[in-house]
Amino acid sequence: MTNKLYIVGLGPGDSEQMTPAARAALERAEVVTGYNTYLELIPDLVAGKETFSTGMRQETERCREALRRAAGGATVALVCSGDAGIYGMAGLVLELQQAEGPEQVAIEIVPGISAVQAAAARLGAPLMHDFAVISLSNLLTDWSAIVRRLEAAAAADFVIALYNPKSRGRVSQIEQARQILLAHRDPATPVGIVRNACREGETVTVSDLASFTDETIDMFSLVIIGNPATFVDRRGRMVTPRGYRLRREARGGRPEETPVSGCGSPTPALFVAGTGSDVGKSVIAAGFCRLLVRRGLTVAPFKAQNMANNSAVCADGGEIGRAQALQAAACRVEPTVDMNPVLLKPNSETGAQVIVQGRPVGNMSVREYHAFRESAWRAVCDSYRRLARQVDLVVMEGAGSIAEINLRGQDITNLAAARMAGAKVVLVADIDRGGVFAAILGTLQLLTKEERELIAGVVINKFRGDVGLLKSGIDEIECRTGVPVLGVIPWLRLQLPEEDSLALERPGNVFDAGIRIGVVQLPRISNFTDFAPFETVAGVSLCYVERPEQVAGLDLLILPGTKSTLADLDWLRQQGLAEAILSYHAEGGRLIGICGGLQMLGERVRDPLGVEGPPDEAPGLGLLDIETTLQTEKQTHRVEAEFLPAAAAAGFTGFDRVRGYEIHAGASSRGILCRPLLRLMSRSGADSARLDGAVSADGRVWGSYLHGLFDDQRVLHAVLAPLTSGRPLPSGPSARQRLDSELDRLADHLAAHLDLERLCRRCGLERMPAS
Repeated sequence: MTNKLYIVGLGPGDSEQMTPAARAALERAEVVTGYNTYLELIPDLVAGKETFSTGMRQETERCREALRRAAGGATVALVCSGDAGIYGMAGLVLELQQAEGPEQVAIEIVPGISAVQAAAARLGAPLMHDFAVISLSNLLTDWSAIVRRLEAAAAADFVIALYNPKSRGRVSQIEQARQILLAHRDPATPVGIVRNACREGETVTVSDLASFTDETIDMFSLVIIGNPATFVDRRGRMVTPRGYRLRREARGGRPEETPVSGCGSPTPALFVAGTGSDVGKSVIAAGFCRLLVRRGLTVAPFKAQNMANNSAVCADGGEIGRAQALQAAACRVEPTVDMNPVLLKPNSETGAQVIVQGRPVGNMSVREYHAFRESAWRAVCDSYRRLARQVDLVVMEGAGSIAEINLRGQDITNLAAARMAGAKVVLVADIDRGGVFAAILGTLQLLTKEERELIAGVVINKFRGDVGLLKSGIDEIECRTGVPVLGVIPWLRLQLPEEDSLALERPGNVFDAGIRIGVVQLPRISNFTDFAPFETVAGVSLCYVERPEQVAGLDLLILPGTKSTLADLDWLRQQGLAEAILSYHAEGGRLIGICGGLQMLGERVRDPLGVEGPPDEAPGLGLLDIETTLQTEKQTHRVEAEFLPAAAAAGFTGFDRVRGYEIHAGASSRGILCRPLLRLMSRSGADSARLDGAVSADGRVWGSYLHGLFDDQRVLHAVLAPLTSGRPLPSGPSARQRLDSELDRLADHLAAHLDLERLCRRCGLERMPAS
């Protein structure tokens, strides 16, 4: 009497894929049981043995009977497809023995090759990094739980393997899963589908997230969705890099090491780097873009990793840094997520929301992001490769200083990106902040020999005065370093969208005479470029306010967007600004809230899921009858909308459609004391009938989730009209016309003060057409 029960994983089905241990267990067994189809796969191994089987949904009876036979003295083998411990019978048998016995049965679980392993081997190497396995069958698991798991795995950057993706009676779940994943990943993410892995009738298909549900998928299929780093190699194999450091040959035959395998392109590239932050890299890169486009080239901007809360939304709803959207405008092309594949939006002193190829993948601390860096680098390489194929030239931008030697090992933004693209580097230094020659010399001396070889030249930016005074310093720099100074760019006042909130801290942020508009300078302010159009109107003075005494006497007060609504709402109260705002309103003041500012104007803000931090809630300012609940799914859309009748109270009458964009993670519900401001007619190109914003009965307080509204001259004038005491406002060019004119002015300025032909020669662009 052996009282033995083997729970055997047969592998994917072909007898060649069965382990020797599984074969030996079947040979020792006197009784073999399992699902009918599985027994039919091993006729030679069950010949002459007693067998019994059951059909689908009779698993409990089958396992109970196997235990009973083993308790009676037989050696029993209970067979499962794949591995017995992965969606197999091992867990059910152990549960039954725990609950019902018999205790005397000795159970041995014999592992097998799982379906996910077999499918991965057929596809290439898609599971080389962390992955999650999820069954879409809701027979034993509530669909709501499956949805939560899909959301979590998608947001956490896992490769995801889907078991039981589709059946004759269950057809919608795979499409719902695709929609969930598309909210977090690029539509081009590779997806592999393997049907009958390692069995007769096997098929292997590699598709993408946008269209994989068009392929044949059933209960015999296993679907593997890549993470942002997964790519398809030249032979059509899916590969998810683990992050091993690979060696590649640098130009000149000397091997060098990169964070992961290089992904250079024959497309030439020019890299604009800086001696520090806010030296003018973004603006000069935009100027180069416009200059080169005017020479007849197709050009695209690229910044591997950006850190900014001032972002833009692409046509597909993906989010990128505003600087790259500006540079795309300079190139006269639509912005795409590949122009800024990694965007970090700070939401605390030590953490940020991480956005990869336009979609948020989660909130990370510095330590967590360092662990994620290899995945981010792969996304950088993939995006650059796609972008470079489409253009004649890529103008790249770095971040901060290229000489942060403590961060050299973590660099995916500066010289690592320049090496990856085979780009030559123009180093920009800001003379306006002082110490320009020390900054240039120190930066170059801190670079390694290999890094210095990438530097084509130096540009001195923001100069005021007689350029001749710099000659001795320039001569000394060129003598000491061998790197030429390619030009000195005089300071030029431009009306271009700012990306960095450092711009708000510059001197001159004070009111002049005329209409006085205040924007609350929240600690985590975002998309403050919304308000730049006010600064273009004669007689309007716009200032960013931080203290209660600055509120009194304003003609209009605006609460802007924020990356952390609850934290900045608390800051308003700590600073005494909340009380000042309420007093300002009580005295007849007008208020506008945009995005997070709209949420603050309401009755209450709730964060039950901990989107911005630990779950919390707080009362708002109570000036609009709305309540907001923060949600995990971020809304990023370009929008067309129309003003509703209630908007007339705020001065919006006679409008056709207006345009803007959404970037928010909250949903607001209106009470009976306010009305919606807008009806969204389309979002990311799809028809919509969603209501947006709120307006008070007297029109003095209103808000919207839409950024970019004030770029429309009609909206701008409607907002200013009640503040002018009946005086007509000057008309002017549209925001797009102003931007285009400023970019041409910038390009002309660079052309006048840089040695462009020398720059092109130094950067290997000597064959570029002349202007």
